[in-house]
Amino acid sequence: MKRYALFVLALSLCAGAALAEPPHDGGDRPGIERILERHAERLQLDDATRAQIRALAEAGRAKSAPQREALRLLHDEMHALLTADAPEEAAVLAKAEEIGRAETALHKERLRTMLAIRALLTPEQRRELVRIHEEFRAQHPDWRHGGRRGWRDPGERE
Repeated sequence: MKRYALFVLALSLCAGAALAEPPHDGGDRPGIERILERHAERLQLDDATRAQIRALAEAGRAKSAPQREALRLLHDEMHALLTADAPEEAAVLAKAEEIGRAETALHKERLRTMLAIRALLTPEQRRELVRIHEEFRAQHPDWRHGGRRGWRDPGERE
């Protein structure tokens, strides 16, 4: 329950804006840095704050790079397990647990970066970021929050 409350708090703090847009060319989530940069004028971000945001985002990417690579390798290992003629259930489920732990660690690192960047914003800038997020959601109703499942099939239920 404590973990869930922390997760909900973290998502509400960053207003979900960093997770609301479709993936960019790199295949990873677009990150709050790109959203803030795109809306810097509207958010009235000064050059010093923008430089701090870029530095925090770059540090977050550098810190999570080994985690992303490890997760890619885990997915390759799962693929190898599942392409066997008779996959061993225990091995597949153990790999699924390992992937889950790696995904959670990577998600936590993203949240740490988002929270550090969010701390640079004033309360008014954070409120404006929420408005930006709400506008995006209104303009893109088929975009599922979180980006993991991408564009929804119109017939798919929530």
